[in-house]
Amino acid sequence: MAFSCVTRDLISVLALLLLSFTPFSSSFSPRDKVTIGVLAQLCAKPPIYDHFCAGWLAPDPETFNLDISGLVDLVLQKTQLFAYKNLAMMKGLVRTTNDPRLKAPYATCVTGYESAIKAIEGAQTFATSKSYKLASQAASKSFDSISSCEADLKGQQNVPAYVLQRNLMYGRMCTVDSVFSSVLSS
Repeated sequence: MAFSCVTRDLISVLALLLLSFTPFSSSFSPRDKVTIGVLAQLCAKPPIYDHFCAGWLAPDPETFNLDISGLVDLVLQKTQLFAYKNLAMMKGLVRTTNDPRLKAPYATCVTGYESAIKAIEGAQTFATSKSYKLASQAASKSFDSISSCEADLKGQQNVPAYVLQRNLMYGRMCTVDSVFSSVLSS
């Protein structure tokens, strides 16, 4: 088990190091094989948080068995799964919170994640049909869908730190989804 953690950390570090040394390609093809260098170039595209992107994707052994089109499918799938987990978390918080001031914000988050899931599923449909520009727009819409959730939770007392962290991570995933899809639309 420790070996896999070391390997995962090493791959993440290598990907981050390559951000500095890999020349940037002006365009990508859906059939380009994902390598550490290609992943580093993609993760360096603004407004992606490159450390998050490389740390999220480099440890996944599936990443380097794909072409860029497959990578877009993978990130959308991982984002959808995370959205479902966040939705379940928010539904649980609505049921279990003892703070009446948090019931409404958590309910807003449930609605936001339901919309976010619909949008990310739309992005998956567009990516499958190679409509990458529309996939990028749908991923951005998914990110926008949780903005009310984030706004309602901001400044609230007694919100567990993991809730805010998971919202942040979801936003970063959506940004990766949007940027990776847009790279293939140009």
